[in-house]
Amino acid sequence: MAEHPRTRRPNIFLSHRYRSPEINLYFWQLISRVQQVSFRVDEGLTFTSPTRLERMIREADAFVGIYPLPGDAQENWSLAALRHEARYFLLELGIAARCHRPAIVFCDHRYGPVLRAPADIWVIEYDQQEITEAEDSVLSARVTQAFRTFVGRLESSITARSSSRSSFHKHSVGLLLPPDTRAEVGPLLEDALRTAAWEPVNLPWPPRFDLAFTTRMRELDWGVVAIDHPAAVGAASFMLGHGVPSLQLVREPRAEASEAAPAEAVDTTVLGELEDRHPRAVLQWSEPAALGQAFEETLHVIGRQPRLIHDAEQAARYFRAATLRKEQVFLSYAREDSEIAAVFSRVLRSSFQEVFDYRRTGSIRAGHNWMDELMGSLAKSAVGVLLLSPDYLSSNYCLLESRRLYQASVQGEARLFPVRLRPTALPEFLKDVQYHRLETHTETEVEAAVADLIAQL
Repeated sequence: MAEHPRTRRPNIFLSHRYRSPEINLYFWQLISRVQQVSFRVDEGLTFTSPTRLERMIREADAFVGIYPLPGDAQENWSLAALRHEARYFLLELGIAARCHRPAIVFCDHRYGPVLRAPADIWVIEYDQQEITEAEDSVLSARVTQAFRTFVGRLESSITARSSSRSSFHKHSVGLLLPPDTRAEVGPLLEDALRTAAWEPVNLPWPPRFDLAFTTRMRELDWGVVAIDHPAAVGAASFMLGHGVPSLQLVREPRAEASEAAPAEAVDTTVLGELEDRHPRAVLQWSEPAALGQAFEETLHVIGRQPRLIHDAEQAARYFRAATLRKEQVFLSYAREDSEIAAVFSRVLRSSFQEVFDYRRTGSIRAGHNWMDELMGSLAKSAVGVLLLSPDYLSSNYCLLESRRLYQASVQGEARLFPVRLRPTALPEFLKDVQYHRLETHTETEVEAAVADLIAQL
């Protein structure tokens, strides 16, 4: 009997280590020989949003992990070091397990003590020396056979999903908030969602786990849950267990509170260590205005489209570019300092994947509101480089950028790197921030300043 023709390439979420391009390409090439696939990846250019990762993985047909260890292939790693190196892999693999997506992982055998996956997730261990040292290794045959078998399972899964109706409505966001929280911040969250082209859906409170509630939750694109209320514990657990992407809100304990916040148990039981590893897994708040700003910035990241890799040329280009640092950099400077700023821009782009420079072609997209583009880039940036001069401090736009970046640094969401180009009196909010002094404005000195910045990250 003739093989049934494939109607489209599988859409696969690729979980991988950014700075191992040769190993990534090795597995990509083996996989592509078996089945042409389209990979979608989180480029890691912004802060990690588990909500965004959950949406990406739920929408994928399957999950593929490539998990090497850096450095000497014979080095023995401690358990603590393995856990630290695997922290993002474990986050993404945990999401794949909850979404019940077909998954296969190719991992360095030294990850064995920390990378324990459910039986339905295929884990193919390898010795890195089989890739880098042994040209006649049997690893390629093992990988090829394993992926060929995996493709059979994947095709069955795709067929089953295509024959059923879509299980969720794109862009619908559920709001599960107790009455007091809804009254205080509900309208603010709804307005932010609508502005960002999401459709807010107010869910009934308290949650009742009947058929109607279960159906409604599964129909959501993702949801917002105030987990500091005991009644929300079940809902948060339901969303995690059923692979429904979610963002948790926690009100910080008031000073007069005599008991521990109810969310403490939820953080430990439902979220585990995610909050410590990924600051934006939970939005903690005390004032509505601060929550609104943090929520808007999170929406920018959640809505960011993943990178598509469709062929070998794109794969090679992406994997090699991914060796650059993934933090998005915002270069803030006055128009009068454009000459030295161009040197900074060039040197930064040799070390970082994305550098926002408002004078560089393409930074502000044609046909878009430049202020919206500017604020969007500020919200997504993990590093702010401020080129301080008298002209900078006399510019309202530069001061706006520096204040936003300073606030992000205080909240632990960005690193601030001020560079003093010329002597000038600093504004009050920057007086306690250590800055780098530029003396001669040569490219060598700029390279040293950027090297200093990288050493601090």
